[in-house]
Amino acid sequence: MIRSILLLFLLALLPAAPAAFAAEGKAAPPETQAPALQTMRVATYNVENLFDAVINQPVNSVTGEPGDKVFSPESWRRWTQERYRTKIANLAWVIGKMKPHILVVEEVENRGVVEDLARQVKRDSGWDIRHIAHVDSTDPRGIDVAILSQFPIRAVSHQPLAGRRGQLVAEIEVDGTRVIVIANHWKSQIGDMTTNIEIRSNEARRLREEMLRRLRANPNAVVIACGDYNEDWDGPAIRAGLNPAHTREEALESLTLLPEKFLPYNLVCDIPEEKQGSFYYARTKRWNTFDGMFVLPAMLRPLSQPGPAWRVLSPADVMTFRLPEMEFSADKRPNSYRRVRAKGSEEQYYTNGYSDHFPVLAQFHRYSTPRKAPAKAKPDAAKPGTQKPGARAN
Repeated sequence: MIRSILLLFLLALLPAAPAAFAAEGKAAPPETQAPALQTMRVATYNVENLFDAVINQPVNSVTGEPGDKVFSPESWRRWTQERYRTKIANLAWVIGKMKPHILVVEEVENRGVVEDLARQVKRDSGWDIRHIAHVDSTDPRGIDVAILSQFPIRAVSHQPLAGRRGQLVAEIEVDGTRVIVIANHWKSQIGDMTTNIEIRSNEARRLREEMLRRLRANPNAVVIACGDYNEDWDGPAIRAGLNPAHTREEALESLTLLPEKFLPYNLVCDIPEEKQGSFYYARTKRWNTFDGMFVLPAMLRPLSQPGPAWRVLSPADVMTFRLPEMEFSADKRPNSYRRVRAKGSEEQYYTNGYSDHFPVLAQFHRYSTPRKAPAKAKPDAAKPGTQKPGARAN
């Protein structure tokens, strides 16, 4: 009796095969792999001064103070760790709604705040973008760019520019394909206009050189250049340094030219003009298209044609991402999370907000190389003299 009970207990510890296979006495099949991603979402988002409340940045050569001192409880911003956590949660809510597989962010203080953001997104929405590319730049304000990905980042490089954010490049392996993402945040429009355009023109030329280098190495390269370019899609620095196409047709026509003559395409041009704006300058009451996403022209080809592994097929694949909660009720501009001073009072308080930019979101469709149909087997007719008596060739 005891032996029977012991035998039943040991059998209960054995893993049970699926019923459909156990009933037939067959072995369970090996665990199947998830199907390869067919639609990839990529977003760029200026998250506006994502700083923690810890002073740890180098001294700014202009102000003589650490670049992040203004983001402390004692500063005019009255920035605290609690307010930092609120901003992180608000940004994570937006990202959880977009669910990008790859996200480029601008205006982040350091890798630590990017990691906090990724953890908050995972905690709140279950969306996992834990793979991070980040390099500390020489920006005097202490703001950098970063790339977050749901897929492994295989290589990272940073092309520095003195006193600027530089250019961050990541090679990401997306289900057997290689996606090259370039993150930029160009010189702002604060200061002398001529000097600023010259600086942005240099940054534009550097971006074009990187895209061309990747194109020469692989004519079917998937290159996505995201960022806050601090001028509209047809601005002077973009025209001078990047020389982009203004329409899909113009970009596709450049495929007949030498690689040096390629025309990158800003996907923001796909968005209807009345919905393009991602940044609102309140002083002039003007919408701007500072946030953009440039791709190589071959990435606009239909899936019926050979070429890059990922394509943007139509204007319907691109949008400025905005929800009512992200808009300021009065004029629909981005609802920023920042200090507000009550009239007649010295009290500092923060209203619920997100960033002074809307993100730009695009979806890319996977191109799969058509499989060749197997050749039909020819009838194996018997050779003369080898046919057995009474047999017939089939």
